[in-house]
Order: sequence, then structure tokens, then C-alpha cells
Amino acid sequence: MIFINENLINTTTQLSLDSNTVSAANIFSQDSLEQYISDGYNDDLTTTSITITFGTTTQVSKIALLDHNLKDYTLFYNGSTANTFSLTTTGATTTSDFSANSETSQFLFANTVSVSSITLDMSKTMSANAEKAIGRLIVSDLLLDFERIPSSKNYKPKKDMTSVIHKMSDGGVRMQYVSDKFDVSIKYKHISRSFRDNLKTVYDTRDNFIFVAFPTSTGWDKVIFDCLWVGSFDFFQYSDDATDAGYSGTIRLSEATL
Repeated sequence: MIFINENLINTTTQLSLDSNTVSAANIFSQDSLEQYISDGYNDDLTTTSITITFGTTTQVSKIALLDHNLKDYTLFYNGSTANTFSLTTTGATTTSDFSANSETSQFLFANTVSVSSITLDMSKTMSANAEKAIGRLIVSDLLLDFERIPSSKNYKPKKDMTSVIHKMSDGGVRMQYVSDKFDVSIKYKHISRSFRDNLKTVYDTRDNFIFVAFPTSTGWDKVIFDCLWVGSFDFFQYSDDATDAGYSGTIRLSEATL
């Protein structure tokens, strides 16, 4: 589990696309029902690109690709295809150059690189000769790595549905769906002072960040969302009757609307 900084992709003015520019905002949209889909590139012999240009050179080490159909794709930086990201976790490849991908959502851990732009070259699709599609692309850097994974009973992720319920004259109901939002509670005992202090630093920002649970480039259930730490910070409590027993408390995260 990790916290990462807010997505570095946050405006269409950063984006350069070969087609379907009217859907550019879908590349960084929080709505899981929205996708960017190319137009006129439904051929595995053609490559279409998305380039993100940053206003200043910035550090990147974490990249998430959500709800995509890409079998053959490459992520590179600073305008040169030779500049692929070196991945630090075991997966289908050691660099951000995939030729036979079968995962629809992936989280990539890379060595930290200072970049001025990132390009996603999309070639083949999982179903041959389809338009290239991606639900969301997140580019970021590490904010905090958890010192250990909590026990299953102390990790409570859920999605809350927002809806409007209408009671009808016959006694039945109709529902108008609005959205689903993540809500996560993580309880810890016996954490170190240094991890407690790092959590307090995140809490004190009173700002958005991104929570990622069990990120991997294979078999990931894509629990990732922009969030705020809501409620109190209660990690000043000792876990036992000794100061060296560590600290206990609860992290409460609610999905933020950007």
C-alpha cells in the first residue's frame, strides 16, 4: 500500500493527441465509465500517441493505466523512444515497453526520472484491430510507502453509492444513480514513531493525494483513488503499556472530487 502525489495530468492543455481530441479529458477523468478512444486507428499496423507535456521538469516514478485494451504499447519520456522507464517490480517486462500485454489495468513502479514530457505509443489491441482505448492514465511520484500491510480485519475498503431514491405512489421505489465513491478505513497497531510522523505529515497537508492498494502490473484490482484524510489523527496513542510498543490509530480516507 502506498500514497502517491496527485496526478500530474490534470488539464487538456497538457495533452497532444492524434485523434478524438474532444475526449481528451477522459484520459484523466475520475469517472470509471469514461474512456478515451482513438478514432481511425482500428488497425494493429497503426500506432497512435498521447503526449503529456509538463510546464516544468518533474519527478515521475509511479504510473497507472486503468481500463485499457492495449496489447502492444510503450511509455517513454522527453520525446525519445529510447527513454523508456526502468521498472523496479517483477512483471512482463523490465521496461515500460509491452509487446504482449493481457492486463486491462496496471500499476508500474519505475526508477525515479525527471521528465519534461511523457508519451504513450499505442499499437496493438487485445482484440485485434480495435480502436485504442484507455480509461485513465495517472502519472505521479511516491508520497509515502506503508511500513507494512495491515491485517485483513483492519483494512476496510468499500464503495459507497450516491443515489436519489424516489418513492412512488404504489409504494415501490425508483432510484436515480449518481456515482460510486471509495471509502477506506485502515487500523494499525504497533507502528514505529517514524511511520507515525510520516503519516502526520500527510495528514497535516489537508490536501488531496492518491491511495493505492496492493499495486501491481498483473492481476491488480485497481483500488486507486484521489482522496482526503477525513476526521481526526489519533496515532498518538501507545499500543501497549510501554513507549517502545509503538503507536495505534486509524487512517480514514474518502474519495475526493477534483
